[in-house]
Amino acid sequence: MDSKTLIFLAKQRIREDRIVVNTGLCSVALLGGLRAVAGQNLAAVEALASVHRRTTWNGLRRLVEPHVVRGRSVYFQAPSVALAEDNIAKIFGNRLMVLKEPGPNGEKGVLFVMVSNTFRVLLDRMDLDRLLGDYTLVFEPSWSGYCHRDMLAFTRWSQHEVFVLSAEEGDFAFLARMKSNLIPVPLGPCDWVDPRVAEPFLGNPKEFDIVMNSNWGAWKRHFVLFRMLAKAKRKYRVLLLGWNWSGQTRVDIERQADYYGVRSQLVFYEDIPYANVMDLSCRSKLSILLSLKEGSNRAIAESIFCNLPVIVLANHVGGIRKNVVAETGRLAKESELEAAVEQLMAAKLEPRKWGLENVTCMKSTEKLNNVLEAHALKRGEPWTRGIAVRSNSPESSYFDPADKTRLAGFNESLSKYIRQ
Repeated sequence: MDSKTLIFLAKQRIREDRIVVNTGLCSVALLGGLRAVAGQNLAAVEALASVHRRTTWNGLRRLVEPHVVRGRSVYFQAPSVALAEDNIAKIFGNRLMVLKEPGPNGEKGVLFVMVSNTFRVLLDRMDLDRLLGDYTLVFEPSWSGYCHRDMLAFTRWSQHEVFVLSAEEGDFAFLARMKSNLIPVPLGPCDWVDPRVAEPFLGNPKEFDIVMNSNWGAWKRHFVLFRMLAKAKRKYRVLLLGWNWSGQTRVDIERQADYYGVRSQLVFYEDIPYANVMDLSCRSKLSILLSLKEGSNRAIAESIFCNLPVIVLANHVGGIRKNVVAETGRLAKESELEAAVEQLMAAKLEPRKWGLENVTCMKSTEKLNNVLEAHALKRGEPWTRGIAVRSNSPESSYFDPADKTRLAGFNESLSKYIRQ
């Protein structure tokens, strides 16, 4: 018996016990609340913000929220680490992507800001007064839990609306309750897949029952799948696509599989090109996600365009939940995992059809464009042209190569906003 695996599984169960976690967070909130009331201490406000991001109890969120909002001024004083200027330039045109160039008569451009740590880059290194004067910002955070200083800091520029993709309902509600210049938009990273990426492989023969496209990190919870396989009435053939993350490697996943006695049912692929991921996914019958919390999982969204039914845990917190509907798959409890697999393999779903009608990068661009246009016109600002279509397949890129060429100069000129 592998003691390392036993210790890992024991720690994992403790970390995932919602009652234990939330009770601990209540204690942190009580101490932080007392310190915050006493003088808006930076450590206290940070503790309360952390409670807000991590708890699954809505009542606790509502309790700590006013203290965090009231303590924003001290909260913004937290130290940060900035990128070097040459590294900032590397994210122009991808993580910082111009979707619409500034125009005449004061018409603002639109700048898409991808990944949460990019917000801190803007705060530390860019002249935001000038940048916000020329561009409307659209944020795509990479993780659920929006009570974070790097996002809340942008409320300082209250005269400029900043649009925040908020696919997870709790995040959307939090920003809506703040009634600040941070405007939630019900979209997320899972809504920007380019449907063309799977097209060449849609006719692939089915070789695997289940595909799990997840890094090897502990929070992806591969052991839940292995536990189900060990108890299942029949042997499933499972494809695991992954890469090293947070100190966890394929060896750690193999140890867990050995512990449950299911290693022979698994086929591993590691660090393979994106086209190969689509090819192999299309050789599977369904796709599964077992994390308890994420931002807005793209692998499940990609599976929908591979025409695979999907399973996401019923207690999952993340934007992908909204895309798990009767036409695409099922939200299931861990105890119902095998039953959900059997049900979806027997069902004749066409998830890609629903995806094409609702959540392509083209549809999401249209939805975002409508929101931006409506707000601009409401403010009395000009809006004479729409935004370019972008996708997350797998990284941020323009759907039409002509847009990349047309906007290249504007992406390069973002360097003029770097503070000297």
